[in-house]
Amino acid sequence: MTRKHALILVGGIYHDFEGYVESMHELFPDWKIEHTYDLDAVLSLGEHRYDLVISDTCFGRYSDGREQSGPLKMTDEQISGLRDWVRAGGAYMPYHSATVLGESSPALGELNGGVFVEHPPQFSFTVYPLYGEHPITEGLEAFCVHDELYKQRLTDQVDVHLLGVDRGTAFPLAWSKREGSGRVAHVALGHSELVWNHPSYRRLMQNTVAWLTREA
Repeated sequence: MTRKHALILVGGIYHDFEGYVESMHELFPDWKIEHTYDLDAVLSLGEHRYDLVISDTCFGRYSDGREQSGPLKMTDEQISGLRDWVRAGGAYMPYHSATVLGESSPALGELNGGVFVEHPPQFSFTVYPLYGEHPITEGLEAFCVHDELYKQRLTDQVDVHLLGVDRGTAFPLAWSKREGSGRVAHVALGHSELVWNHPSYRRLMQNTVAWLTREA
């Protein structure tokens, strides 16, 4: 049986990218998983027959003045390469901070299905699946995590699956959409191992990958 093949794009600021990659190896032991800090990898996705591309990126500058060595944005050529691959039938997960666009064009936000606005300091909150059947929320009930609760501006094309509440206002934490012949799903949860090891988060990720790759 051929192993599924995933590429994880990593890089940016404020996040443990290597730790996340390791958690994905542990969560999907039967997959062949590669990761790269070279965003030009999206220009040749079709050559490698990837089943899934995950973007674990966070473009921008450190607010405390630290030097930023990675890219400040995804270039228009890279965005077009990724978008064309997805529209041709690819499966794409902009994960956690990937909605932080930095200096990237708005086209990346359109592809992702939303754009990061802000988040409060990490705290414990409850995650609520929305009513209605969908493979991404199959088997999930409300659960509590200690994480960053992202506040994001959504595009018009997404279906929201999870919500979190901060000071009386609900915010989307997972959504999906079709992009041409391909599929896109965003999971906003997942800043650290406190979340990566949570059983409900793990189920969420397995469900999301199954939906993206048409196994659910």
